[in-house]
Amino acid sequence: MNTGERVRLVLTGEHEVRTSEGAVLRFFLARGPLADPDTVWERATDADFQHGYELALFDPQGLDAQLLLPNPHRMQLALDALMGPGSFFWSDGADVSGVLTTNGKAPEECGFGLATAQASARVDGDADADAGGAA
Repeated sequence: MNTGERVRLVLTGEHEVRTSEGAVLRFFLARGPLADPDTVWERATDADFQHGYELALFDPQGLDAQLLLPNPHRMQLALDALMGPGSFFWSDGADVSGVLTTNGKAPEECGFGLATAQASARVDGDADADAGGAA
């Protein structure tokens, strides 16, 4: 395999990452229940975003017991039309949610405030309890 064929994931520890294709990736976390009116989108580094995303894949109670079980409450929604190709929202279904934008803007600037995330989570959760498999 030559270097042109290799795909590498490099976390930079930055809130904003520019790609070679010109996209500007920005990372946000909401630490707290989406239903809580005091919860807000906070800027996050790519590493913090990735860590939260990975933890959301697993059942929190299982993790406490050192078991890797899938999180049945996890959800993920593509947001390409609002925030650029590859943008998405994820939630662990309880306390942590994240948004990756690819247009260099904050979620609120794209019309995706926490009220929108709350409505999306309710609709998606009602329609499909296993939405976590969407990518």
